[in-house]
Amino acid sequence: MQKKNIFSRIIGALARKFRVFQEIWLFPWFGKRKLSAVPLWTLDTFVLILKLCSTSIMAVARTLLPETKKSLYGETILVTGAGSGIGRELAIQFAELGATVVCWDKDARRNNTVVDEIRKKDGDSFGYTVDVTIREQVSSVAASIRRLADVTMVVSNAGELTCAPLTRLSPEYVAKLIEVNLLAHILVIRAFLPSMIERRYGHIVAINSSSGLMPCADMTPYCAAKSGLKGFMDSLSEELRLDTWTDNINTTSVYLGTVATGLYPTPNHRFVSWYSDIPAKEAARIIIEGIRKNKKCICIPSYVKFLTDLYNLMPYRIRIVLIDFFNFGHRGWFCFC
Repeated sequence: MQKKNIFSRIIGALARKFRVFQEIWLFPWFGKRKLSAVPLWTLDTFVLILKLCSTSIMAVARTLLPETKKSLYGETILVTGAGSGIGRELAIQFAELGATVVCWDKDARRNNTVVDEIRKKDGDSFGYTVDVTIREQVSSVAASIRRLADVTMVVSNAGELTCAPLTRLSPEYVAKLIEVNLLAHILVIRAFLPSMIERRYGHIVAINSSSGLMPCADMTPYCAAKSGLKGFMDSLSEELRLDTWTDNINTTSVYLGTVATGLYPTPNHRFVSWYSDIPAKEAARIIIEGIRKNKKCICIPSYVKFLTDLYNLMPYRIRIVLIDFFNFGHRGWFCFC
């Protein structure tokens, strides 16, 4: 990783120096001849070819060579929604790897139970009762934590799901679903991002859902929030990438299928015998393994991203025909195009 950073900085420094050379010497000379775009096009085309070649070489190298995993020992990791489900398993497994885990949950009893379980295994953990949808609570608790320790990783996991048609949900509850599944993630990440930028180090993880990649009936507000979370993380990743000061701050988006946490409904699709829901403990293990490899995207199961990309390439009528075939038991099977 250090060699990669040194190489990237050398290339960046050379590119900046050449750009200054263009602006001082080449642009004025070419500008008199109405050809000021020629040196810019030449440089950009050369950089494009160089990037394509280096990216291809790196892709082949990653395929042939085993990926290295970063150590989490000594890291301070914040996990929201740590009282149950995926959050609970992530907190416990992070602690087993030597990290100090800060647990946030609005249910004090469940949150304290997780903290006690980690401490019984000689792990370091601290618990805070926080409702992540309340801006004042998030900012005040985050400020108190920053005075004690530097949070090096934020795992924004808290979420809520209700399966019902949109017309059966009250406007207040729709707003709550949007707050929990989208705005809360933004508030939590925004509270700790400035300190990461100041230290030029950090990792931001957002636990999303496959519903953020593909629409689902009877989950309209949830899908809208998760799609928004995908857009937020993609934009944040691009924002951090374009700033050389923040290129050591990694981002990871996790897209979960059906996980046995009690939050998701029981799978009833046609291929449930091939793939049903997986235990939260196994899902947490896969997530942590991907985080340690600095993966930008983690899908559980792994083929979800491929299927959704393929789905988005299809015409609308083909999509719904295949969805109705896949979801044999739902009411769409009796509908026609």
